[in-house]
Amino acid sequence: MKLRAIELTNIRRFAGRSARLSGIGDGITVLCQPNEFGKSTFFDALHAVFFERHGSRNAVIKALQPHAGGAPEVAVEIDLPQGRFRIAKRWLQRPQAQVLDASGRLVAQADEAEAWIDRTLGGGLGGPSGLLWVRQGLMGMEPEGTATDDRRERERGLATRRDLLSSVAGEIDMMTGGRRMDLVVDRVTAALAALATDSGRPKANGEWKRALDQVEALAAREADLRPRADRLSGDLARRSDLQRALARLTDPEAVAERSQTLEKADAMHRDALAHQARIAQAEAALRLARLDAERAETEIARLATLTARLTAAEEALRRADDAAITSRKRAEDLGQSERLAAAAQEKAVATARDLRLRLDRATRARSARLAQRQAEDLRRRLDQAAKVQADLERAQAGRGRIVATADAVTAAELAQTALDLAQARAEAQAVTIEARPDGNAQALLAGRPLPPGPQPLLAAADLVLPGFGTLRIDPGTARASDASTDIQAARKRLDAALSTCGVESLTDARAALAQVRAFDAAIAQATALLAAIAPDGPDALRVALARAVADAAAGTGDAVGEDPDTLTPDLAAADSAEAAASATLRAAHELVVQANQARAVAEANRASADRGHAAARSEAGDPTALADRMAALQDTVPTLAATRATAEAALAGLRASAVDLATTEARLSRAKSAFDQAARDIAKAREDLAGLNATITALADEGLEEQLSALAEERAEATTRAARYEAEVRSLTRLRRALEEARTQARDAYFAPVLRELQPLLHILHPGAQLVIDDTTLLPTTLTRDGQDEPLDILSGGTREQLAILTRLAFARLFTAAGRPLPVILDDALVHSDDDRIEAMFDALHRTSKDQQILVFTCRQRAFAALGGERATVTVGAA
Repeated sequence: MKLRAIELTNIRRFAGRSARLSGIGDGITVLCQPNEFGKSTFFDALHAVFFERHGSRNAVIKALQPHAGGAPEVAVEIDLPQGRFRIAKRWLQRPQAQVLDASGRLVAQADEAEAWIDRTLGGGLGGPSGLLWVRQGLMGMEPEGTATDDRRERERGLATRRDLLSSVAGEIDMMTGGRRMDLVVDRVTAALAALATDSGRPKANGEWKRALDQVEALAAREADLRPRADRLSGDLARRSDLQRALARLTDPEAVAERSQTLEKADAMHRDALAHQARIAQAEAALRLARLDAERAETEIARLATLTARLTAAEEALRRADDAAITSRKRAEDLGQSERLAAAAQEKAVATARDLRLRLDRATRARSARLAQRQAEDLRRRLDQAAKVQADLERAQAGRGRIVATADAVTAAELAQTALDLAQARAEAQAVTIEARPDGNAQALLAGRPLPPGPQPLLAAADLVLPGFGTLRIDPGTARASDASTDIQAARKRLDAALSTCGVESLTDARAALAQVRAFDAAIAQATALLAAIAPDGPDALRVALARAVADAAAGTGDAVGEDPDTLTPDLAAADSAEAAASATLRAAHELVVQANQARAVAEANRASADRGHAAARSEAGDPTALADRMAALQDTVPTLAATRATAEAALAGLRASAVDLATTEARLSRAKSAFDQAARDIAKAREDLAGLNATITALADEGLEEQLSALAEERAEATTRAARYEAEVRSLTRLRRALEEARTQARDAYFAPVLRELQPLLHILHPGAQLVIDDTTLLPTTLTRDGQDEPLDILSGGTREQLAILTRLAFARLFTAAGRPLPVILDDALVHSDDDRIEAMFDALHRTSKDQQILVFTCRQRAFAALGGERATVTVGAA
């Protein structure tokens, strides 16, 4: 069996989440993480999935449960010779156990799954718990402590080691010392088996077990009756207590005392409430006195405000009247000035208008003369432009018929050069043939007459010789093919370039390019001349000519007696006079507008002041009556102040003599609570007393004490019988132990397998050392170094830990030899090893890992960096 992955869900620190440990190889695999990462959690979960039933609810399973609760789940993927399997278990809530194969098919579940796990771990060979898996903090080969579970684990470990050694040691006779000893041991074992199990506990359906069951049954019956007898005694005692308590509660003096306390508290609370009412009346009188005083002060302030407002309104009305008169006079004066400025501005406008008309007629006459001369020049330029335009169109038409360009001709020249080079290279490599016929004989090459002189032959061809036949000439397949290909490619490029130029030869292309250049020069010259004659084109010249002719015709009838240059200064002076008069008029108008606005504002202010004065007079009324009313109110102020002071003093006196209402209320509440509670206690005591009387009567009729006495006698007899069987079991156990001790002399062959696997590993750490194995525990007890025997209990913690791990590695190899390979798991082991020893232990681990899977959990990153091996990974996700 080899581990491949461990998956946890809702386990300890992974509450509500899942964590998966993967990447476990065939040899050494290391999970190196800091403390509290969860390494021991993976170890404990792996132990639980193999050795705890899915229906278990013991402390081991509850220790896996997180603080938040829920069902812990563990799944393990393992490889077996039959393939890969997945073992999954859930505990506590809807417990479940399943075994699935690699395809997800359910192989076994519930108890069948538990049986499948037991078979996988080796059946009779036990399992790796404690033997191959090292829990954090344990250095030895056995669990520590003396608890029952630890004893069971030690015994199971011993059985596992014995079965393992038996399976690899050969025939049983080699280590027992003879068949006769086996028969005696079998008889003792059979006698012991009739009474007890292998672990020394009573056997089901045996005499010892039946005696113990009888003791247990009688004890259970006695235990069932004992609480009822104890209950009867307790009920009698409680009835006495209830009777005494009821007598105390119903005592006349206690009843009278509770009533008097309640009446006194009620009277004190009523007095406090009455005093509190008198304080409330005094507070109301004080508030009324304060309101009267505040009302008088407010009325005095209001009358003073009305008097001041009336005086201010009269003053504002007087000032508004004066401002309205002043603004009215100023507006009338400025209106007269505006009328004089308007008359002067009209005179200046008329003078400027007359001069402007005279200047316009003189200017049009001169413009007509200039337009006539411009029209004659434009006619001459238009005729010249027409001739140049005709030459330009002829040159453009000739240029348009030629498609050759400089780039296209250059490409053709390059293609011709490449063709010449390819032909020259081909001719240099070609076979040359030359015909020298006799008489009129004519040789034919490729169906055509062979020209005189040497002829290069680039490809295979047939030469027909009259009177002889046909001669096949092949210059060479590879060379001829390459040359022909290069020539054809060059000729295609040349043909394409000539086609682009629209000619059939390179000479024609060059001539066409020369024509293009001549046409381009003529076009450029004509374009430049046309731009100089008509920059905007002939149409613009025609438009300008028509405009000049129209301008000349428009000014023909105007007078030509006056000179525009003479009239211009006079017009400028008239314009200046007109502008000055207009400015004066605008300034006068603006002053009039401002004066009218000020007049309107003054009138509005006067109307507003008049309305304000009327409103103040209406609100204040007669000034004399207003003054008399204010004086009368001021006379009442001292009287109101004295009344308020008297009310404040009365309230202060009442508050000083007041009783705390909350205290009297609490005292009354306490007295009521005590009175009511006493009544409830009396009713409850009477009710409980009635119930106890009924129960006591029923139990007294059963004769519980007599039954308990009879059960005690029967239990004593059964206990004696069980003790006798227990003594017999101890005797048989001691006899079997003595017989087994007699067989220890033949155990050399028994120990040989483990010593054979252990010695090479031990020599890595302690060269030449030997280990002595105990006959009973089948575990190392003494280390012999340099001829000195050293018991393991006097060795250092680090040495004991190293020997324990080496022994586990040896047993792991024995499991493999027995055909049950199981992984070795070390949880934070080698914590006590120094640097040299830990390096040697790493060598031992690697020696074993050649055919053994070893999983190492550690938090010591630097120390275990030299171990090597594969690195496991942990992925944490949501549940």
